[in-house]
Amino acid sequence: MSHRDIYIKRYEAARVKMQEILEFAQDNPTIYQPWRMKEVLDHITGWDDAVIASIKSFLAGEVPATPALRGIDAYNAETVSSREAIPYEVSQQEWEASRAELLSLLRKMTDEQLHAPFGFPWGGYGTIEDLVEIFTEHEETHAKEIRGIIEKVK
Repeated sequence: MSHRDIYIKRYEAARVKMQEILEFAQDNPTIYQPWRMKEVLDHITGWDDAVIASIKSFLAGEVPATPALRGIDAYNAETVSSREAIPYEVSQQEWEASRAELLSLLRKMTDEQLHAPFGFPWGGYGTIEDLVEIFTEHEETHAKEIRGIIEKVK
């Protein structure tokens, strides 16, 4: 198994942990006041969308998009508020679809592309592999925290 396959598998495993939590969060409980489970999904989808936009720009030979340049907190607030009117079920569908698109992009990239200098959606540089590691840890952290919150409530 290649190094890329290993980190993509870990990224997928982080998503599986969140999918397991959704089974216990169908009633859309409050997770991070005032965010309910829906807003957490919208938040993660927003970051997947930012990464997708940045990777697509990069693959097109353009300067990668930086949708979160105004700051992470501003981007979080914007992506969650822009999805406010969407029903919970649609948020779940978008959460799944954005990750599927992102994984498809990653699988099509060459090792050279994955390791090339890359502009992050919030500014700064690293590689796409670094970016995947950041967002794998991001989702793993949310999954662990949310599991703890839900277990305390039930």
